Amino acid sequence: MLDGLMSALSWALVLFLFVWIPILLTYVNIRCLSKKYVSKKLYDILTLVLGPVYSVMYLYVFACDDKEYYEPVILGGIMSTGRHTPIAGEYALSFGIFAVIGIIGMFILCIWKKRLPPLVSVTLLSAVYLGNIVNIVFLIQLKMNIIMCIYPLNFLLMTVRVFRDEVKKQTEYLSQNEETPKNRFIGAVYGFLKKSVNWYLAAFIALLPLIGVLLIILILCGQGADGIVRAFTMTADWTFSTQIPPPPEYYEGHYLCTVAAGGHRKLVKPIRYGVRAGERIIVNRQLLIANAFEDMLQDRTPNFHKSVRHFYDTYGYPLSRLITTPLRADIVYILMKPLEALFLAALYLFDTDPEGRIAMQYTGRKYLYKQ
Repeated sequence: MLDGLMSALSWALVLFLFVWIPILLTYVNIRCLSKKYVSKKLYDILTLVLGPVYSVMYLYVFACDDKEYYEPVILGGIMSTGRHTPIAGEYALSFGIFAVIGIIGMFILCIWKKRLPPLVSVTLLSAVYLGNIVNIVFLIQLKMNIIMCIYPLNFLLMTVRVFRDEVKKQTEYLSQNEETPKNRFIGAVYGFLKKSVNWYLAAFIALLPLIGVLLIILILCGQGADGIVRAFTMTADWTFSTQIPPPPEYYEGHYLCTVAAGGHRKLVKPIRYGVRAGERIIVNRQLLIANAFEDMLQDRTPNFHKSVRHFYDTYGYPLSRLITTPLRADIVYILMKPLEALFLAALYLFDTDPEGRIAMQYTGRKYLYKQ
């Protein structure tokens, strides 16, 4: 009963963190579009901090298995998605710098309640523009994945509100301040900024020098002037991808791995996750016993084990590719029961710690053979 309660609490926490908090923040950001409501710093900070964190987590779980375009994806493993990373790892720094600049600009405008100098304000607004451009391109790259839209949508909602409030604050001050700066250029700039519509144009124009500065930084970091473009194009499988990946490789698992993962749970009785060749797999008692038996053969009769392994490599792998339905997996599981009993009997006859060897299988640790 306690285990059930802990499981329910864990799921409730997951739902609260990854479902209800994003919904709450989205609701607040939509509501704050109305002039009647003023956003609180806490909600802005949560959106700007949790948004990127959630996006990275969603991307890791749902979008890719972190394979670069020149690496073949592995098909058939339980953790495989069959896709490549949407942002080229070599140019991830370019993407990260552009995205972070947008977040910093938004962060300062949200938490800085006092009026900023007009030119500083324009620069920050241009940084927010840049953040929206990166968000939109990233969404298109991911083919408008619904889950990945959550944070960019909130960033866009915040942009509308922040631009409205900042422009109103600045234009009201400039209109009330009749003193003309002595510098003619600065005076002309201030005169231009007295009209609210000109602020949006000014922020867009300020993008050019801002991007220029960022490109210089990226060149110095070895990313090149086109690093931000290559971050999206030096990929495979996505909207802006230009690279052709190598053919996929198929996960060569023990056919009993396929049975444990693909059969009906009530029959094959999966018991835990394990690791095989770097892939996360599902294991059941039958699979553990069969692998423990092979492990014992390898320890005690390595030459005979080589013959057994050659036989399996010849016939076992092709068989595993035929197990494509739960029914077929169930049939193989039932047919293997006599061999499972034989393997278990051999382990108890010839191994000093049969259950220890069985428990050690697919844990990533080697069982130490006891003479």
